[in-house]
Amino acid sequence: EIQNIPSQQITIQFYRPKDLTMLLSAALQKSIASPHSRRAVARHFSHVSSRSAHSLIARGASIRLIDAANNPTLLRRSSANAFSSATAVSSAEPAAAAAAPSPTPSKQEVAEEKPFVPTPERKYKFFQNVEMTPAGVAIVRFDNPDKKVNTLSFALMQEAKHMWQDEVNSNSAVKSVVFTSAKESGFIAGADIFDISSVDDKSSLVPVIEEALQFFLHMKSKNVPMVAAINGPALGGGLEWALWCDYRICTDSPSTKLGLPEVKLGLLPGFGGTQNLPALVGIQGGMDMMLTGKDIRPAKAKKMGLVDLVVAPQSLEAVALKTAEGLANGTVKKSKPKQKSFINRFIEDTPPGQHLMWDKIKKMVDKNTDGNYPAPYAIMECVKYGLSHPTGLDKFKHEREGFAKLAATKESEALIGIFDGMNQMKKHSSSADPIKVKKVAVMGAGLMGAGIAQVTAEKGYEVLLKDRDDASLGRGISYMNGNWGKKHK
Repeated sequence: EIQNIPSQQITIQFYRPKDLTMLLSAALQKSIASPHSRRAVARHFSHVSSRSAHSLIARGASIRLIDAANNPTLLRRSSANAFSSATAVSSAEPAAAAAAPSPTPSKQEVAEEKPFVPTPERKYKFFQNVEMTPAGVAIVRFDNPDKKVNTLSFALMQEAKHMWQDEVNSNSAVKSVVFTSAKESGFIAGADIFDISSVDDKSSLVPVIEEALQFFLHMKSKNVPMVAAINGPALGGGLEWALWCDYRICTDSPSTKLGLPEVKLGLLPGFGGTQNLPALVGIQGGMDMMLTGKDIRPAKAKKMGLVDLVVAPQSLEAVALKTAEGLANGTVKKSKPKQKSFINRFIEDTPPGQHLMWDKIKKMVDKNTDGNYPAPYAIMECVKYGLSHPTGLDKFKHEREGFAKLAATKESEALIGIFDGMNQMKKHSSSADPIKVKKVAVMGAGLMGAGIAQVTAEKGYEVLLKDRDDASLGRGISYMNGNWGKKHK
């Protein structure tokens, strides 16, 4: 039933979960008088309408409504079979910042979400209060209290714009800025994939990404040095945020890793990564990172010029603050791209060298993908476009349009589904008693299969080894007997 009352008090009760999506997307809009609110609801439901009701319930989906008076209202789950809305007591949080659930929420995240209410002790949902040092360094700490790791969501980007304007851009006392994380688990683990996968019309991602890019350009226009202080993972959008900074410092913690793994999800870096990374570490180094999605550890990151300093975790903030002060007063120079060797200058900066380089890169991509994955080719094309359009913002426009096109492909949808499923498996818990394994079958008696069979047998399991013919099977058994003979001797 739908109560035809003001949007702040809308209550929805449904009895069949499969009816939820249809009910919300149609009847709810009719119950809202304000055209502005109807548009807001339609926009948000275009993000979630493809999700089944069961999925929405499991994820604790939340929808933020904005009424004619610009008061935010959070539509949230209130019980196992009902959604209700609750008006926030303050509109300090950005109106368009609808909280987006992570791809694989924890039990805590599945629980009922409450609207964020700013307080003097906590002005922002995704950031701790900005701290100012006597030397004029503004310390911005990422901190999403609802998740174990920080992720870049649509909601965070909206809040970041307001935070930057209110705390940094309008404050003449700010001489430099340090971006860091309040979480020990890491800097930023990447973008919120559910934000992307929940959008039906992927072309609508283009203006969203453009808005984020304008925010980064707005940050740069303040003309104060910005330092990224990284401990733990800085991946995807997290590393792209750091690439917009003037200086990057990371810790030597085993958990620290930097990378742009979007290609593993059938996507490309969309916040300027295809342009900023090659400009910093060189085309070859940047392409290797983006085409493989590999993680870069601190020592290699320093060697290739991805970061400027590597310090102990305990020293990170102190060194970052000192560096920010030095950048502001001129005693520390801004980061510059690493100087290229003569060979690399020929390969990357001359037409003949570039021709050879791109030919080799394409052959590698062809070999690794068999032409079945569009993302690596799109990444190559974006970098090429940037090289031919070095000035202006066209290269970033080309990048975000390429991102939206990839997000609409069946390959990206499938890869995100695999990623989501793997994360859900990691978080799976069961109260059932485990089944005692007594027998293990290994398919294939080659070097790897025989090795697995040998180790498994040594652990006391009964092992069945299978291959296509007796000869192949015999080679595997001989390999194991040989190893056992050596061990026995």
